[in-house]
Amino acid sequence: MKLIIIKKSEDLAHRLSDAAEAEGYTFELVTDAPEEGAPSVAGGRDVAVIAAATAGPAVADEVAMLRARHPKLYVIVAAAADDLEARLACYEAGADDCLAPPFAPREFAAKLAAIRRRRAAGDPIPLLAGRDARLDAGALVLRADGRSRGVTKREADLLVLLARAAGTPVAREEVLRKAWGAPARMTPNSVDVYVGYARRKLDLLGADVTIETVRGVGFRLAPRAAHATGSVSRSDRSS
Repeated sequence: MKLIIIKKSEDLAHRLSDAAEAEGYTFELVTDAPEEGAPSVAGGRDVAVIAAATAGPAVADEVAMLRARHPKLYVIVAAAADDLEARLACYEAGADDCLAPPFAPREFAAKLAAIRRRRAAGDPIPLLAGRDARLDAGALVLRADGRSRGVTKREADLLVLLARAAGTPVAREEVLRKAWGAPARMTPNSVDVYVGYARRKLDLLGADVTIETVRGVGFRLAPRAAHATGSVSRSDRSS
């Protein structure tokens, strides 16, 4: 999922792009709505964010133009000044969501994570390339070896982040921030708990993928037959 940030407000656009970059999203900063058929819009699976000082009539017109050119694009309006009537006009023009001030990077990250989850619904993703284990993040179902098991939303978000890392270790702090939006009540130890839950479900399914603990770094997905080598250890399955 790529972000297209349309900068009508330089300051807000750069704050949004900084937040997106911190969460690992690919983004493009542009000054105008992409033309119909533009190569930068990937089959309607992208998200356009209009960053404006106010969500006035010109922004509503931009939303309508985006909706006409790219019907499947998810459109967010982010405004530096709050104006309920202006936001309602943007919704009427076709906006999917509006981000009202005060701007909070964590809320923006949470919205992007929610969009990504919905986009994944009904389209199971492989946990590792060339392996059978898959996750249907929308339905909250883990599938492997012809069987399935339900997962919680936190477990699904964890597995999506690990799958995106493609075998590269992910730190506990990254899980807290990128997968879960840094909730106040969660700590790095909470990550170990949920890793234990997800790992056990993979075990129960007989999946060909497991979650490895990389000492001093974090966690990664790996083929089951290749675990427990070198500096990598596996935590107790009963976690």
